[in-house]
Amino acid sequence: MKLIAQLQHLDRLDRLIQRKATGCSDQLAARFGCSRRTIYNYLKTLRELGAKVSYCDQRRSYYYETPLPGDLHGLLYPGEAGSEE
Repeated sequence: MKLIAQLQHLDRLDRLIQRKATGCSDQLAARFGCSRRTIYNYLKTLRELGAKVSYCDQRRSYYYETPLPGDLHGLLYPGEAGSEE
C-alpha cells in the first residue's frame, strides 16, 4: 500500500476513535478493506505517535485514553475546513 493511502487510513481511524465508533478489529478490517493484522499495525502506529489507545468491550469500540499529541488530519489536509477539530 502506498504511503498516502496508509496515512489516509490512519486519519480515518483517528477520527473513528475520537467518535468512539470503530467497532471491533474485524469490523474495522472489513470497513477498511484490509486484514485485522493491518488494523493492529495502524493501532500500533498511533501508539508510536504518542496516543494511548484502548478497547472498550461494552461500547465495542477503540477509544483514546490519551489522544494524539497533534492534528493528523490537519497535517494531511492543511487549510481544509474542520482540520483543527
